[in-house]
Amino acid sequence: MNTTTSYNDASKTIAIFGSIMAGIIALSGYLIQRGYLFQLEINNNHFYGSEHFFHPILSALVLSIFLLNFPQAYRIAESKFKLPLSNRWLTSDAALSLIGLIILIVAGNIFSFYVLHVFYLISFSLFAYVFYSWFQGRNNKQTYLFLGISILFSIWVASLIWKYGLRSPLFFEELIFFDNTSTYKTFKDVLFHSSIINMIQAHNIPSTGLDGIPSFVFYFGSHWIFGNLAKLLDISPIIFYNLAFPIIFTPFMFSSLLLLAINLKKWQENSNLGNWSLRADFKFWLIFFIANIGFIYYPYAHNNMILLWYLHIHGASYSLGLTFAFLFLGMLLSINHNNALTNIEFVFFLLVLPFMLVLIGFTKLSTVLLILPLLFYLFIRLKLYKNLMYSFSAIIVSGISIIVVIISFTIANQATTGYNAQSVSLFDPFNLLRTWIKPSLWLFFLFFCCFWSILFITLRLWYERKINNVSHLKTLFISKQLIDVEIIIILCVVGLLPGMLFHLPPYNHPNSMTVNVYFFDFQNWIALAFILASMGKFQNLFQKKTYLIILAICGICILNYTYQIQAVYNRQLQLSQLIKNNPNYLSTTEGKIINLLRQIGKDMPLSEKKKTLVFIPQSNKDFWNAKLEECYAVPFSVPAMTGMAMLDGLPPTHCQPKGAYGYESYENFGVRTEKQNTKALCSKALDKGFSQVLRIDSIYTKPRLLSCKRIVR
Repeated sequence: MNTTTSYNDASKTIAIFGSIMAGIIALSGYLIQRGYLFQLEINNNHFYGSEHFFHPILSALVLSIFLLNFPQAYRIAESKFKLPLSNRWLTSDAALSLIGLIILIVAGNIFSFYVLHVFYLISFSLFAYVFYSWFQGRNNKQTYLFLGISILFSIWVASLIWKYGLRSPLFFEELIFFDNTSTYKTFKDVLFHSSIINMIQAHNIPSTGLDGIPSFVFYFGSHWIFGNLAKLLDISPIIFYNLAFPIIFTPFMFSSLLLLAINLKKWQENSNLGNWSLRADFKFWLIFFIANIGFIYYPYAHNNMILLWYLHIHGASYSLGLTFAFLFLGMLLSINHNNALTNIEFVFFLLVLPFMLVLIGFTKLSTVLLILPLLFYLFIRLKLYKNLMYSFSAIIVSGISIIVVIISFTIANQATTGYNAQSVSLFDPFNLLRTWIKPSLWLFFLFFCCFWSILFITLRLWYERKINNVSHLKTLFISKQLIDVEIIIILCVVGLLPGMLFHLPPYNHPNSMTVNVYFFDFQNWIALAFILASMGKFQNLFQKKTYLIILAICGICILNYTYQIQAVYNRQLQLSQLIKNNPNYLSTTEGKIINLLRQIGKDMPLSEKKKTLVFIPQSNKDFWNAKLEECYAVPFSVPAMTGMAMLDGLPPTHCQPKGAYGYESYENFGVRTEKQNTKALCSKALDKGFSQVLRIDSIYTKPRLLSCKRIVR
């Protein structure tokens, strides 16, 4: 097997791995939704009825398979038609994966679900061809073993996705039974993000739409992308977040990480992959699984040291931001810097590189804040300023950096000046440690939050290079033989700095810890990619002396694996029993609210939604006192489920939002209309640019649509 064949086989292996994961996530979601998994009679007349011939879960699987296998489609065309630009960044798997996503976005934006049947035909045909060519003529034992462990890992991923209230095939049912379930849940996040998508779709403005549509400084790239894919699938943003997102983007993120690892392997070995077979590299997959599943018992890691190693799966924007970062770095590695740069490389550094940074920034601001210092460090370290083209690209990147910093501080400052602002100091050294970690665990926390970075640096310096003095280390540094180590150190330091220097918003809120994790989590995944790429150099690590340690780590991973499966089983069992014992759950106050809002959203065309505000007076106690998680999450149910903005939709005065969730954009808003007659409501609606008000006085009566006309004097 030559180098090209090895890489192509590895690329297909990653596509098969991702496709298996997408299939397992889709199947498990469908079984949970249908109620067959736990053999209980679940009421199937819930809110996920589809008007299309194909189920939304199946349609999401089709898009996922297309996205994961699109690079292989190009490889087939390249082989058959001898296409140009072979072995360039533009035809790398990383770039082709991004192009595949762009195709889906454009299809959703322009053609909507009318072209969905085309992707059905392409996806299944392409996957069948890729699987057949991948399976044919290979060692069957290794192939079957790989398929088996891929299925097992995918089951763990699916269980992690469905364990929390962030994603659920029965989201609305869980929302109704919020007070009766004992597991962790954050339904407000889905309602909040769905509101933003709906406001972008209706008004092209990133807003939560609680009192008109004031825009707010927020990285809304993921919302725009998800909105277009929701249009392609013809489903609501809520259903997209709960069903389509994990099926499409979780496997895509893992595949992008694996592509980065094999691109790093090519870079380290100067494209000399030899007879390496990814599917047969058991040690590669063992490390990959351990890094994801974790080797510290979950309750202790999560509750004591706040090691949220699963955010790359749960955080929608973060997951997509990581994916773009992995693809961006993969494209960088596909450029041969040793040869004279051609026009296509000029295009990358002057256009594509800035575009990718902007794309990552609009998707997840914290991720681009980590990448930018790394790029500037490499620019200086590798003396790229001697090349005019690199220098010009650096000027463009500098401009982007200034904008990113301004936006970052604007977001931080808004949280101290907006609606229900917190009076805090932004500069607060060691806030991360002092606020969230017990002093006795500080060293453990710092070690384990950077574990994979520390492991890679240790293996490179002392295991592979056997450095035993400063002089040796200095020699390797001067000769630039430790660039990979320098990259990891930069990312590790830059990732920890925000939490060590600043009090990050949202202030006085648990999400503040999560924001810190977004910064220091990134370096571990890049370090993992380097470790996976270097496994050939660390073969002797798996010796008798280390087997006991590895077995102990594997034992804890198995414990975490079974803990996760049991947790999701218990969660769904509890919910299933609640539904079984409460067959009239749709008649509860929360059930009626959800049913009413979704029916309004379904009946009113988009052209009417664009000019209509929903008004729910504070006298409607059933709505404002509904148990939809936190009281400040209740208003988001309206724009999230109806697709329309509200009028006077901020929470009651007794409900104080705990930071974040876009409330800071209402600094000069939220003054309620004192008189609630038609004239007063219309006057305020007209001032906000709307010509209709949909008034909901009670959840038991039909809403009234008020037409507003400005009086011309």
